Amino acid sequence: MRLLLLPVFSLFFCFVLSAQVQIRGVDNAAALALGGATIALPKPSAGIQNEALLPVSGKMAFFVASALPFGIGDYQSAQAQAAFRLDKNSGVGLEFAYSGIELYREQRVRLGYGRRLGERVSLGGNLDWLQANAQEYGNKNALTFGLSMLAQALPTLSIGAKIQNPLQTKLGDSKLPAQFRLGACWKPGEQFAFSSEVEKIIDRPAQIKAGIEYLPTDLLVLRAGVRGGGIGRAGFGVGLRFKNGLGLDFGTEWDPYLGFTPAAMIRWRKE
Repeated sequence: MRLLLLPVFSLFFCFVLSAQVQIRGVDNAAALALGGATIALPKPSAGIQNEALLPVSGKMAFFVASALPFGIGDYQSAQAQAAFRLDKNSGVGLEFAYSGIELYREQRVRLGYGRRLGERVSLGGNLDWLQANAQEYGNKNALTFGLSMLAQALPTLSIGAKIQNPLQTKLGDSKLPAQFRLGACWKPGEQFAFSSEVEKIIDRPAQIKAGIEYLPTDLLVLRAGVRGGGIGRAGFGVGLRFKNGLGLDFGTEWDPYLGFTPAAMIRWRKE
């Protein structure tokens, strides 16, 4: 089945610039394992998924991730993130993302900023430069933005929200769809977290996501998650944490029609 996917993708991507498109790579290993339910996580355990997290991401943090969508060798996805705390109430982030095959490639550069408004609420924003490249069609570029928030509603409950590309910027002749995410995370202690969210992309079915993260020891992280909305998918993975701030994450997501998407991520964080 997967051997037939590459020519199908190639034909699709050749026409994608003349239809509605969406610049978005595959989630990193930790987010993939959590079913993508990451918008309300109170700490950057799955990278920087919400710019409102930047003030609490530590003095500095780096995340480098890669995935192999559906196990297809010619279809690759990669991501690199860096976060820096400016002072006790603000932080900045930079992200590079790539996804695609030889005939069609998508790239994104994102600059983010987050600021705490108090002990319980943080706001964030980002500026995105997007590029799509299709052979015989050349490059198409676009500039857009996003806004986000993170609130500690209760000592054990955080709420996150984000809207990306609210003006539906055009990429070439095509509109990039607006995306809205709203979620919550219940974290009764340092060892366990349950997160859930709803994601809605214009003209697409809403996705319901849920994931759990469990730390049986300081060294090991176990994750599992599901997402639904059209086709249901399941994810699972593990993470390793070392005392010097270094960490490794491995995850995969299973699609009942397309198979597994393996992913890995290396991280380093200084408090």
